[in-house]
Amino acid sequence: MNNTKGKKRNNNKGFTLVELIVVIVILAILAAILVPQLLGYIDRAKRSQHILTAKNCMNAMQSKLVEIYAEGKPIGVKTRNSDSGQGAKDVSWRNTSIAKDVLAIADDNPYFLVFGLGDYDTYKDTDIHKAYTVYFVIYWPAKDVDPIFFNGSEWSNTYPWKKGQDGKNQFMVNGEMTTLQMYIVSAPSSNIGNAWNQLKSYLEKYGLYTK
Repeated sequence: MNNTKGKKRNNNKGFTLVELIVVIVILAILAAILVPQLLGYIDRAKRSQHILTAKNCMNAMQSKLVEIYAEGKPIGVKTRNSDSGQGAKDVSWRNTSIAKDVLAIADDNPYFLVFGLGDYDTYKDTDIHKAYTVYFVIYWPAKDVDPIFFNGSEWSNTYPWKKGQDGKNQFMVNGEMTTLQMYIVSAPSSNIGNAWNQLKSYLEKYGLYTK
């Protein structure tokens, strides 16, 4: 009877050192496989959220432009007061009623937000609707986060810069080279040129800028 109790005690022994080492090795292998995938999933989820927010900003801007066009108001080309650094003059809407309305509708306040519309001077006599249509977006949510760009058909982290004639902003939109006018809605300061330089430096640092 005593022998039976002794056998039961022996059957209740824990893991051996070798078994524990094997378990630890297996867990380490699983961690090496799963952690990168988990981190990648988190990055993709963040990017998807940023794209969704950027789309909300673009939709808010387009809605505001439709409202401006319906009321017969000018697009505001006379307020050009900044230079993007590529020879094209930008229109600053920073802190204007238009910018405030767009940011309120989108419920967002990004570090740098730029919309590219059809250039008014180019299309006022041929296709005025282009001057009230959003074709291009720069959405930079925060200074330490990758910016996102809309090139007329898709969203990307790479700036789709194209040099046009006379230093104008020209982009291929739906198979057509379109001349754009940049409108600044949100920027870190009134020095828009400095914001462009910050963006360019960030893109060059992380290989997201193609000349």
